[in-house]
Amino acid sequence: MRAFQRYWRLVRGLSLSVEGCVVDEAGCVLMVREENGGNWELPRGNVRENENLESALRRVLREAAGIEVNGQPQLSFFHAAGANGQTGSYLVRNWRPITGWEGEPRRFFPEKALPGDTAGEQAERIRRLLQDRTISQV
Repeated sequence: MRAFQRYWRLVRGLSLSVEGCVVDEAGCVLMVREENGGNWELPRGNVRENENLESALRRVLREAAGIEVNGQPQLSFFHAAGANGQTGSYLVRNWRPITGWEGEPRRFFPEKALPGDTAGEQAERIRRLLQDRTISQV
């Protein structure tokens, strides 16, 4: 059985990603627009080889949102991302901007006024993240 499990892990392929729910002082959530003017979503990216979840989150937020995470981000839960993927969802309250925000496809939205194209599943994840519970409390 153990040999089969190892074989399955090799051929199946599993992707691991992170997403960050960045919250400002007013309790609004940072969302970024997909490339080419697509939907608004939480900043998200894949974990690279030899990179841990927190390092990946810091890189993704720096690259996709132009922010630097201060302190320790809070891993709240994992969720399925497609058939062969898992995403670690983090709550980030302690951060600072590192680039200018003008003309960038990012914006803060109140939890009750998320963009109309926000998928129901993502809105539910945002709601759960804002409840400020740790992974052991979910």
